[in-house]
Amino acid sequence: MISAHTQTEQVRPTVISSDKEKTTAPSADKHQLHHTVTPKDAERIKAERIVHYSDFGAMGDGETDDHAAIAETHAFANEHGLTVKANDDASYYIGGKELTVIIKTDTDFGNATFVIDDTALENRSASVFEVSSNQVPIKLKGIASLKRNQKKIDVTLPGDCLITVTNSHVKHYIRYGLNQNNGSDQTDIFFVDKNGHVDMDAPIIWDFDQITDISALPLDEETVTITGGRFTTIANQAESKYNYHSRNILIKRSNVIVDGLEHRITGEGDHGAPYRGFISVSDCANVTVRNTILTGHKKYTTI
Repeated sequence: MISAHTQTEQVRPTVISSDKEKTTAPSADKHQLHHTVTPKDAERIKAERIVHYSDFGAMGDGETDDHAAIAETHAFANEHGLTVKANDDASYYIGGKELTVIIKTDTDFGNATFVIDDTALENRSASVFEVSSNQVPIKLKGIASLKRNQKKIDVTLPGDCLITVTNSHVKHYIRYGLNQNNGSDQTDIFFVDKNGHVDMDAPIIWDFDQITDISALPLDEETVTITGGRFTTIANQAESKYNYHSRNILIKRSNVIVDGLEHRITGEGDHGAPYRGFISVSDCANVTVRNTILTGHKKYTTI
């Protein structure tokens, strides 16, 4: 299952630090990551340009919680621009700690198995993985309105950008009847080049008589590729309410390819909370998912 949306909960990135005696990967998350590698091993890994989860202590035995070791591995890879490679015969168990693995480099999950256990979670909104960008949104000024199918906006940008525009005074997607709501702020996203020309393959779809917020997010120039991986979610046993679970791969970076991934679900009973898509795409463009198996969850009815 894939979902796409424009807003999501913020997660703090895992960071890397080092000194003369050791290389560590502490997390900004409340769960401190603590595995260390020697400077000699760090230099060997950097020379090979590939880092394995086992380099940071992942057991891959299907029982030991390898979530922190996986996060440490990617933190090191992100810092040094390395490819991450899983062991093909490994089974990585991921428990319920509130920890999001930040991916910024090519990752080969290969034929490895990843078991995501959702039966006891600290934070149902924390994604397991986030494919993340270093780009920062740019607030735009001087644009008071936009027209449907407008071909150009009056702006000069550092490069190709994804524009997000909102008019909070207008509501759309108002749901009536069962599960009714008050709708969402009028929001659109569209792609422009550095001179403000709108890509008409995805045009502006509404008139914006007012603009309460508008920003430009530069697109990442290089492509990050995520390949392989056999993921199994042990489903949550929560009440069947609208407390959506986001135990997924969240993509918040432009120019990403996901190829050959498989996701399945086990452990569903007579009740359970709903899930957002296992691959969830937000605030980015040019994401390709191919050769991928995504299975659906059991449906529960709650009004």
